[in-house]
Amino acid sequence: MDKEQKDLLLLPASFRKIAFGIMILSVLYLLLREWQATDKSAIQTMATSGFLTSLLLLAITKSKIEDERMTKIRLKAFTGSFIYAVVIVITNPVVSFIFGDHYALDKRVTELLISMFFFYFIMIFILKKSQ
Repeated sequence: MDKEQKDLLLLPASFRKIAFGIMILSVLYLLLREWQATDKSAIQTMATSGFLTSLLLLAITKSKIEDERMTKIRLKAFTGSFIYAVVIVITNPVVSFIFGDHYALDKRVTELLISMFFFYFIMIFILKKSQ
């Protein structure tokens, strides 16, 4: 293991199972919200937080084979997803100003984070297949 891999502290691969478990529980909890008459906003917040936590765990968990190539792919994907989020945040007001409120994305922070994580995972998939 070289210095670059030591600097990138990742969770062990076994945390992937924990992340998928949290994700499944969050989705089930969100589905439960439809049948409960209690405070739906609190259930939505808890389910969204659980879903974001599971995506974060998946993003910072080592793959089964973590080598230098995978480290570079991971860093490229992190960089790309960060740039994606910044572009969305910058262009949203410009698009809203030019075209009016009809084309405004108006993403909340949770929606932006979820789309950022999905962009990250898509980039990981594409970069793995291209190399």
